Amino acid sequence: MTTPPITRVDALEAERLIAAGITVFDALPESIWRQERLPGARSQPLESFSPGEVADIARDEQLLVYCFDQHCDLSARMCRRLVQLGFTHVHDLIGGRAAWTAQGLPTEGTVGDRRRLSHYLRPAATVGVDDTIAQVSRLADDGLPTAVVSDDGVLLGALQPTARTLAPDTPVADVMIPAPATIRPELRVEEAVRQLEDDGLAHVFVTAVNGTLLGLAVVAELHV
Repeated sequence: MTTPPITRVDALEAERLIAAGITVFDALPESIWRQERLPGARSQPLESFSPGEVADIARDEQLLVYCFDQHCDLSARMCRRLVQLGFTHVHDLIGGRAAWTAQGLPTEGTVGDRRRLSHYLRPAATVGVDDTIAQVSRLADDGLPTAVVSDDGVLLGALQPTARTLAPDTPVADVMIPAPATIRPELRVEEAVRQLEDDGLAHVFVTAVNGTLLGLAVVAELHV
């Protein structure tokens, strides 16, 4: 009999599956699950797993399994065990919980999202890569950089406030900084502040791991 394949999914696909009601297994130790987990995840630690724990689940039910990060193999091994027990629709989250939080997606638990940087962002002023400085000049001037984004919200560049002094017909693409510094939304505020202060930055764009702009972190506005 052919062994059913294990479907590996990224965090955004996992988000869609969870919204559709898939059963989610956390393969990490229960103590870690209690601290932080994906929404609705069921604690199913591989270290203490027995077949009887999944006897109540239909073998054709959709299952999503995750562990910690790309260096952790607990979910891969749990998925293989489930397939051997007869489950036919098993999904493994690539990059684990770390990949999930790197997209700015929510978690639950005693720690969960508490003081994640994603909750302390201000919206960033944005223009398109095909715009001109005329479009930048129409935005409110808050003394902060303007993000240059693609049609689907990926950060492509940045304009310093001084760009407003350029000729209105100047193409944004010609004068933008092509690779502005970014950090990820899963950082805790304290860690983010230390990192920005060490780098001598007063503010920084925050993006998901796929490059989507989430907002702007301003050190003076972060409450440590």
